[in-house]
Amino acid sequence: MGNSKRIHRWKTISTLATAFLATAVTSVLGQEQSSVTPKDVIFARKILMATIANNMYPIDQMLQTGKIDLPMGRHYTDAIAGMLLAFPHLFPPSTNTWTAIAPRDPTTDTFADPAIWQSFDFFYKECKAGADYAYDASQARTEDEFKKHAAQLRLTCDTCHATYQKNN
Repeated sequence: MGNSKRIHRWKTISTLATAFLATAVTSVLGQEQSSVTPKDVIFARKILMATIANNMYPIDQMLQTGKIDLPMGRHYTDAIAGMLLAFPHLFPPSTNTWTAIAPRDPTTDTFADPAIWQSFDFFYKECKAGADYAYDASQARTEDEFKKHAAQLRLTCDTCHATYQKNN
């Protein structure tokens, strides 16, 4: 498959995923407060994070192999930049529901460390920094420039997960 067909296919997939996510988030956040549960919001942010991860995997592969497909890399990082700007808005205080050593439904229970809400300004700035690195990578004119910004994006993601993601 040629690059232009591949880019078109991924743009279509990304557009459909974004439309689905926008519909899900709008339906969750557009409801009356009494009908929106923390589990609804947690589910929406898990969809968003899974979509970010699905866009990050090919970038990681490019960085690991050194085989940079600049048009595709730009496409993935452009999508990630937009999603990371939306991400912190899916952490209202009502979703601070972590309880240690509790049975967890991986779909609707949080793995977010309560520290997010204690240092929300920092968390917000980290999401913004990740979005900025992703955007810079999406605008890269050379493979080296792309690799630099994509590596910074990966480091920011890993640091945020190490700081704010619970695993038990």
